[in-house]
Amino acid sequence: MSSRTRVPTIVDIARQAGTSIASVSNVLNNKDGTVGADLRARILAAASELGYVRNAVASGLKGKQRGLIAVLVPQFGNNFFTRICVDVESVAREAGYVVIICNSDESLEQERAILERLIAQRIDGCILCPALSKTENAELLRQHRMPMVVLERPLGTELPEHDFVGHDNRQAGYLATRALLEAGHRKVAFIGWNSPISNIRHRADGYLDALREFGVAPRPEWLLQGELDYDEGRRMAAGLPFGEITALVLANHLDLAKGVLVELRARDLHWPDDLSFVLIGTPEWCDLVSPPLTCIERPEAEMGRRAAELLLARVAAPAQTGPRIVLPVRLRDGQSVKTISPGDFTR
Repeated sequence: MSSRTRVPTIVDIARQAGTSIASVSNVLNNKDGTVGADLRARILAAASELGYVRNAVASGLKGKQRGLIAVLVPQFGNNFFTRICVDVESVAREAGYVVIICNSDESLEQERAILERLIAQRIDGCILCPALSKTENAELLRQHRMPMVVLERPLGTELPEHDFVGHDNRQAGYLATRALLEAGHRKVAFIGWNSPISNIRHRADGYLDALREFGVAPRPEWLLQGELDYDEGRRMAAGLPFGEITALVLANHLDLAKGVLVELRARDLHWPDDLSFVLIGTPEWCDLVSPPLTCIERPEAEMGRRAAELLLARVAAPAQTGPRIVLPVRLRDGQSVKTISPGDFTR
């Protein structure tokens, strides 16, 4: 087994720090009164570099399972993730497991601290949606041979052979745009999150795919991507040429979308009469606004079930890698898309 996948021990720390195992043990157990400040700093630096996490309960549980799994998501206020967690918990409970649900708030430092605590408490496995789609904290789980399923944000070749469950973001952008094109629209804009996460950016790729399929030349100035917040949504919407475009793909359902809708109302623009649009995502409020919105529905419940089942299978057989699962999305009809005739293209 390579040093990248082997769980680091105090022997490794002692070797890297150039000291004795006893000194390392004293420092890590806060019994370092006889250890000088320089050596203590060297030991702690070696432990951090190696990704060492002290196992708080391993001595009494060696070879046993605790019946605990964790789910760590980056946006607990995002109902996409909370819906997934509901079904993870349901599957795990039926299998006799308790689920610990945590939120990194898109912070790599917070994610690292949570994972270190979870490893120390010797959970049986973890479903991780990596903050900002970064690999380093997932690598920490791999170092400790922790059964893991990566959720929604693929890590590519940087973390090989990891189990994965997600949905097709490119298809989401494509279906949203196609629904508008099939309704006769040819002047279709796009507003989304300028995300560091690759699969979020695939929604814009799907938008462009659909335009090409219908022979519509994309207009770069109509493809807008910005920060994930309310004010940015209002700003981007305010910059759209509403006298020219007839439709909009709204590629994010969080505060960005709320800002766009508020700006439309502030300009006395009504859907679908003044502007048709399709929203990617199904927030609770999508059926409460009037008229209700046409949306792209993601398979949150199935994602939760499949991720839990895959993780439990990995807990039972740690050496076995499961399939890479990418689930399809579907268009959910609402009343925010208006069918127009060719004569309306010049509106």
